[in-house]
Amino acid sequence: MSTAVSVALLFFFSVALNEQVTEGCTCIPRHPQQQFCSSDIVIRAKVIGKVSSTVPRLTAFKIQTIETFKQSDKKRIQVIYSPQTSCGISLYNGEYLLSGRVEDGRVIVDLCDLVEPWNQLSQVQKASLSMYQKGCVCEISPCTGESCLIEILQKKCLLSLDDEKALQSVCLPGSDGFCRWQQSS
Repeated sequence: MSTAVSVALLFFFSVALNEQVTEGCTCIPRHPQQQFCSSDIVIRAKVIGKVSSTVPRLTAFKIQTIETFKQSDKKRIQVIYSPQTSCGISLYNGEYLLSGRVEDGRVIVDLCDLVEPWNQLSQVQKASLSMYQKGCVCEISPCTGESCLIEILQKKCLLSLDDEKALQSVCLPGSDGFCRWQQSS
């Protein structure tokens, strides 16, 4: 095989692989409180159905907001959007916990956001939602092995992603200014 053909094939495969990587959806595992704090909105909503979207490359869902946990403006959300890519979500009629970001006045929700059927959340998870906002001053940092044994860090809670207890807890600041995991009731 000639060098020119080899270079051409290498170029083709690198472009093809690069395209595959950019089309994939990669979400870093995060504690639900991190997802809550980094979102512009967090709501409990009833999905009524898919509607035609006036925005290219976005799927639109008509919703009815049942409860608002976080929202900067008090504008009533009636439609949410999701990308028509591998990061996009499919919603069916029913109640969901949804988080997302606001772009150009539209709420955008993707696979990296909180998208949970409401009836699949535990009572502890539902109770935690009202406490997450207080903990947004704290940072949740991943840890592994011995790094999880570090004593108290002022504005951080350490999280091992296989720690079920932490996943059922909220990272909140105490009166001493130190953030700690606390069980939600």
